[in-house]
Amino acid sequence: MQETTYYHSLDAVPLETLVKDEYRIYQIYTLMDRAIPYLQDGLKPSQRRILYTLFKNQSKGLMKVSSVTGLVLTLHPHGPASIESSIVNMAQDYTFSNNYPLIDKKGYFGERMETQAAAARYIECKLGEVARSILFDDMNQVQMVPNYDEKVMEPVGLLPKLPIMLLNGAEGIGTGFSSVIPSFKHNDIIASMKEVINNGKTKKIKPWSRYFSEKISVEKTGKITFPMAFDEIDEKIYITELPRGYDAKKIYKFLNKHIENDFLKDYIDSSVDNTIQIELLFKRNQTPTLKQVKNVMGIVSNQTPNYTLISERGVKVLDQAEQIIEIFTHQRLEVVKRRYELLVSDAKERLMKNNEIIRFIKEKQYNQAEKKANRRDYVDYLSKKKFLYSEYLADMAIYRMTKEEVEKRTFMIKDDKKKIKEYELVLSSKARIKKKLILELDEVSVSLDEIMKKKDDAKKKVFKMLEKATSKATKKAAKKKRK
Repeated sequence: MQETTYYHSLDAVPLETLVKDEYRIYQIYTLMDRAIPYLQDGLKPSQRRILYTLFKNQSKGLMKVSSVTGLVLTLHPHGPASIESSIVNMAQDYTFSNNYPLIDKKGYFGERMETQAAAARYIECKLGEVARSILFDDMNQVQMVPNYDEKVMEPVGLLPKLPIMLLNGAEGIGTGFSSVIPSFKHNDIIASMKEVINNGKTKKIKPWSRYFSEKISVEKTGKITFPMAFDEIDEKIYITELPRGYDAKKIYKFLNKHIENDFLKDYIDSSVDNTIQIELLFKRNQTPTLKQVKNVMGIVSNQTPNYTLISERGVKVLDQAEQIIEIFTHQRLEVVKRRYELLVSDAKERLMKNNEIIRFIKEKQYNQAEKKANRRDYVDYLSKKKFLYSEYLADMAIYRMTKEEVEKRTFMIKDDKKKIKEYELVLSSKARIKKKLILELDEVSVSLDEIMKKKDDAKKKVFKMLEKATSKATKKAAKKKRK
């Protein structure tokens, strides 16, 4: 056995050794516990802990972000600021934030042009419909470990039905490594996963961002380009789309430079939510064409993907999104297989239990309870009679010792025997396991379509009400002015 060396027990420690050892420990810590998403579920530790906490507290409904932060602190040792930031980031749903927000929100969580959210004590959140749809169905397979102070248990990694790092994208900078993963459409990811299942190879997928109206182009090097868009409406020129990374502060700085250069006179920003509408005003004698404006003001932003993730063996650097899909699909096949193995195991256990209950009632073993000095003696007696569930049987209510209970348990046994045959049939063939995964992916596709449509419809309804209220107020003001 290798003897452990402690620095404080040594007379002298070379500075080089000390720096290398401490730096290596710090590097592993920043990568594994904070900065880089995990390959298994596409989440960083803070995100996983937040979602798991919200999952455990679903019954509470909407909670203040500050309250959720307090609950998450039992799992996350890095202070409230990082937790609040992660909650807000996972709830935001504007362009270039999340294609599929994992947290549902109430209150001001920021928007495309003004990304700063309100204070945590003023905004509320709960586990999102998207997260409920794809994240927690296989919790009986999730490995649990003690948290940092060993007082409660937390998951090592969740088992989502789709790779979350590809759904919403992910970025992180650790010591020596960084991760930049673009976002993709769930239907494209599912189509690529099906291709792996059916043919053993992936289908190429293209980056996608919800609400971004322009075409996202990908160069041969892999670099992704997000362009600015212009449009001419009623002889007026507007900016109608902004590149990735441009909020109000950045675009105003950009436009002010063109005012300083005497190309623009001014601008009027009428952008609402994800709809960009910035009218460009020019001097009277300077009326450039749309093409000229594009040539002078047209800009793009770029994103260079870097598919660095944490795997069970440490840092793993991949070349493209399709590699993640391939690894993830094989992982899902194992999850589906294990799911049916557990279903068989659970059904067999119920079978044994119900058979014992029937035997217990028919043999009238409940009559022996009054002959025993205490519950422990009664449990020991049942164990000697070879009842495996003696603890459970000892606590059964007397009103259940009936023919009706025997008939009910007999029906349950028949049902479980039927289920075991169905589950074992699935397990008997790799093709059937693949078919089950395809059915699951089809259900997820429909579910996510419905969830996001519902969110969009709710948003449209709110804006329609606001528009109606604004129109009514304008008409009222105009009528008052005429009087």
